[in-house]
Amino acid sequence: MPTVLEDLRSVQFLCSLPNAELVASAPLWVQHEIDPGGILWEAGESADGLALLVTGEISVEIDGTPVGTAWAGEVLGEASAILHEHARTATLRAAAASRVLVMPDSGLHALRAAGTGLYDALLTLAEHALVRRIHEADLLVARLAPGTARAPAREHRSALVRIWNALRPGLPGTPCPPVEPLLWLQPGLCRSSKTTVAAIARGFRADAVAAGTVLFLEGEPALSAWLIAEGEVDVWRNVRGGRAQRLATLGPGRLLGVNALIEHSPRAASCVAASPCWLYRMDGVAGYQHLDDAQLRAWKESLLGTLTAQVRTADHLLGTSLRTRVAADVYLAEVLRASGFVAGATGSMSWPAPLIAENARRSFEVHVGQQPTVL
Repeated sequence: MPTVLEDLRSVQFLCSLPNAELVASAPLWVQHEIDPGGILWEAGESADGLALLVTGEISVEIDGTPVGTAWAGEVLGEASAILHEHARTATLRAAAASRVLVMPDSGLHALRAAGTGLYDALLTLAEHALVRRIHEADLLVARLAPGTARAPAREHRSALVRIWNALRPGLPGTPCPPVEPLLWLQPGLCRSSKTTVAAIARGFRADAVAAGTVLFLEGEPALSAWLIAEGEVDVWRNVRGGRAQRLATLGPGRLLGVNALIEHSPRAASCVAASPCWLYRMDGVAGYQHLDDAQLRAWKESLLGTLTAQVRTADHLLGTSLRTRVAADVYLAEVLRASGFVAGATGSMSWPAPLIAENARRSFEVHVGQQPTVL
């Protein structure tokens, strides 16, 4: 059997890391050979580490139903470990003879404390995986949601209307709240130092926004992220026939447009000010390039938690859509995969809320305990 170091060197996304880092991390990993049909993790077990699938194929099962597959080179459950989730949400069974490297929480904490590139690589992989999964879920929303309103659009207003808006713009009538208390509300940042939060705050700029203002439209380039300081913003997903489905109405402390801080993928939804708002804007990665390594790590961990709420929003909407109709058999596994329910098993974010299976072939219900954010 190859050594741990040889297995690490065979994984493509680790190839760019210095060899010395792989050598240093090798004692933290434990090799496991799993025969076909063997179990790596059972649903409900303590989430006490992550795994790297080196060879083979792992089937993801929910209540005995296969809903996804992990392939060689994928990380399993790293976000669960990074964000200290408590329990596995799916059973991982070897569909073929497989070899995995398992790192316990203690090893992951050691990597983080040392500020290693391996830890940062796992963190970045989790963020990108979540962004992709959210886009997949949004495509299903478009297929299943009925569409309750006309899709948002940027209107070309006449000169008279522009003059009237300048005289009576409907902007907030109070001073903008400070940004630091809003950042303390973000996932994980409550454990960060005042210096770290102050450094992140320097990347934001305050904007006053009138009710009805389009912040961005679905499909537009992701240029900025927004943090709501005062007021409310509606989140819309285009469906069919020029219609849209409102995903959520977000209030102070919620982040919008997070994908602009991770990659340049198109917007997955539209955001429109539902009331006069104070917003803080961060312009892409340029907004946090001034952070040192430790501050950047804390910010990226917070973004990972923020993306989790987006996945939960998609799950909630998909669950609602499926409960209002009889779901075709072909949809069930697709919805479970795309919605993020098994994301913790396949290299993204685990789902700590319970799944209640009223009818495994017709519909599912997800109970969500957090307000959402949006890409």
